[in-house]
Amino acid sequence: MGSGSVLPTGERPRRAALQTYLYTATAFWGISVGLLSATLPFRFQQLGLPILQYGLTLSVYAAGMLLTESLWGAWAFRLGRPAVIVAIGTVVGGATLLLGVATTFLGFLLAEILLGAIGVYLAPVLRWISLSYRGPGSEGSGTGRWSSVFGLGIAIGVTAGPLEFVTFGFLDVALSAIGVLAIAVAAAAALPWSLASLPKVTRGGRLVLRTLATRPFLIALVLVLIAFVAMTFTMNFLQYYSIVLFGGTPSEAGYLLGAGRLVSLAAAFVLGTVVDRWGPGRSIPAGFALLLAGGLGTWASGAYDEMVAATLVFSAGVGWLSASLLPLALNTVPRDHQGTAIGVFGAVEDAGLLVGPLLFGTAWAAYGPRSIFPVVTAVAALGVVASLLVASRGPATVRAVVAQGAVARDPD
Repeated sequence: MGSGSVLPTGERPRRAALQTYLYTATAFWGISVGLLSATLPFRFQQLGLPILQYGLTLSVYAAGMLLTESLWGAWAFRLGRPAVIVAIGTVVGGATLLLGVATTFLGFLLAEILLGAIGVYLAPVLRWISLSYRGPGSEGSGTGRWSSVFGLGIAIGVTAGPLEFVTFGFLDVALSAIGVLAIAVAAAAALPWSLASLPKVTRGGRLVLRTLATRPFLIALVLVLIAFVAMTFTMNFLQYYSIVLFGGTPSEAGYLLGAGRLVSLAAAFVLGTVVDRWGPGRSIPAGFALLLAGGLGTWASGAYDEMVAATLVFSAGVGWLSASLLPLALNTVPRDHQGTAIGVFGAVEDAGLLVGPLLFGTAWAAYGPRSIFPVVTAVAALGVVASLLVASRGPATVRAVVAQGAVARDPD
């Protein structure tokens, strides 16, 4: 069913219910993530833990996701059962509580690796539903909508988190994160899974991975890795450099993180239709160009207001890439393998989230705070060059042709 199809009258309320539960779960999960991500660096500062340990903790979190997100992708089409969703969500809530009471570096490491490995369990299946439920030809807008709703949740979380941290403390922030996580899990469990049209579970993991090992998919993964290394610049270190170099406060950092997320989600929502019209390969270079402009602008900033403007430009690039990278990666992937593909895609995102904090944290510790500016500029410039090479090759292979080839190779 295409995006322009007219639904039968009886189906409209049910389709509306699917969207409501899908995006409620996505938004509240984003709030939970935002509350914790925005306040963790302030907790490290409060406890006197060095920034290098903060970077290592973020990398451990990303390593947890890296190890398991491809598995969650492979299991994505098995997760449409409320009891399973609630059981795993309860474990995530326990890991969040452990993070809230941690006071040592080892405690933070344990909590973060659990959150990384388990907390991402719903991401592949929710992303796939948003990308596909409106039918062929709407992948970019579906991806943009999911990124926008998740970004809106994070924007709320990163804005509210520092205020709650200053007023009540980190444990209260963690308890709030558990509360909104419970809403997300409940919404996901209540989602009308019969309408999600999950494909039949594909067996034979090695065969699926061989099907995914196409040149377009692998090239897309390289661009994803570059993008997510760059994104950690503002995602994880703005709370530090806005205070140390530009004289901001924790509350101002929260407002700026929230504003950046709002810009990102607006860009993802608006540009999703552009991606559908132009194709993701032609859209991606502009996203990396905005990251480059934002990095250069931050490097050149001499005042807080200038840094804010550069951050918003950078955030627009993040939103642009959020709407275009996943459609590029899935452009040549058969439908029944897309759950696993989204998991692999997410694992590469996690690799970027692992490498980025190590890269920026090490540069900061070795050469000082301002050293992270040329680093992000170099990473973004690499993304511009790599994406232009992809765009110059023209549109990706038509999905149907590759899908037919995959069926021909599949003995099932």
